[in-house]
Amino acid sequence: MPDSPEDLPQRPTVASISAALAALGAYATNPTEEDLARQAAGVGGEGVLACVLANALYGAAISTGLLAEGYMLADGGTDAQLTTAREQVLKAAGATGPGVMGVMHWQAVQIAGPLRGWSRGASLGPLGDAAADAAWALMLLLAASTVTRPDDPRFSTLGERVTEAMDLLGSARAHLQGIIDDAADVVAAARKASAGPADLN
Repeated sequence: MPDSPEDLPQRPTVASISAALAALGAYATNPTEEDLARQAAGVGGEGVLACVLANALYGAAISTGLLAEGYMLADGGTDAQLTTAREQVLKAAGATGPGVMGVMHWQAVQIAGPLRGWSRGASLGPLGDAAADAAWALMLLLAASTVTRPDDPRFSTLGERVTEAMDLLGSARAHLQGIIDDAADVVAAARKASAGPADLN
């Protein structure tokens, strides 16, 4: 963690993030300064709009990454080259030490948040519900891993977070076990149905 405000990286600007989105072709029409000003007023200020655009940039980068990886593999790229490419995520994030877990936590939230929201609205089926529980547990554990000092305000709730993660992993396991049990029942029923009359009790 930075020791003082002066140690913080420069605040990302709406203009710089918007320019990055434009470079990735995310806009049908690139916004003007006036457009960005209106958007900022609509969402609650430039700081909020910067966060909105930064998350949009993350989504655009994912789409670009998927496309680039697909072409690389189609051109004969190897698993080793794919691993090297994906290592650039953490390098570009500039994370070191405990910051690496912070970046991973942020990435996990991007997966766990939507899954949790969807699963609370309606069942996603046993696999989807298991994924939602496991993803949220991962998010909690990564968040706990970023607590490195007893004076961190989150230190007092570590036990609760770990317990919640354990409960969620137990729930995920139950969903998966249900799939296995149901599959076994289907196989048993199929075998019984295919048995000849002489084999039936």
